[in-house]
Amino acid sequence: MASPQAKPSPRAPRNNRATAVHLRLRKEIVSGHFPQGSALAEPTLAEHFQTSRAPIREALIALEREGLVQFEKTGRTRVRSFSGAELKEIMEARAAIEGMAARLANRLWTKEDSAALEKNIAAQERARDLAELSRLDIDFHHHVVNRSGNASLVRLWEPLRWQWEVHLAEIYRRQKSDDFIPEKETIRAHKHLLKAMAEGTPAEASEAMMNHILFNLRWAK
Repeated sequence: MASPQAKPSPRAPRNNRATAVHLRLRKEIVSGHFPQGSALAEPTLAEHFQTSRAPIREALIALEREGLVQFEKTGRTRVRSFSGAELKEIMEARAAIEGMAARLANRLWTKEDSAALEKNIAAQERARDLAELSRLDIDFHHHVVNRSGNASLVRLWEPLRWQWEVHLAEIYRRQKSDDFIPEKETIRAHKHLLKAMAEGTPAEASEAMMNHILFNLRWAK
């Protein structure tokens, strides 16, 4: 299943160069190359991406709309830092949106959908590190939300997707420090969720999705 990371969001700038910068900078923020709180100076970014400042400015505006960047009153731009309370809110919002998405997707589910997620889970089992596992985790959820057939839900979910992905590898690290094995438990949870999507009722699929997401609240801090 192809990663959705290569796709521009509806909030993306229209200029092709700005769109390219937007996608690359978002990827570098999500991967931790630019950690939370990092300064994002336009001249430095223009040199980094070998472009003028105009596409950089457009890309930063798009990232601010996605909740990944913040503009300070001083005029500085930084990668947004999330508090534990904000992370909890993101997870609760995801549970509400993805719970409904799972309910709708369940009604449309096909053998092809199951095959796509089985392939994703197999890739999770081969993941070389937590960063790769987190990308595949998000791709799994992206498939379910997309399959809902509800474009409004997808638009609501998309910025939460990127905000959550910034934290997911860190959540995995916190779990490991609590003697929880994310590599094993994430795969187990996704297999359970896939079974609910393929064989359960819409209500059961929704409940499975919400419980899966809210389980991680204990590590939101």
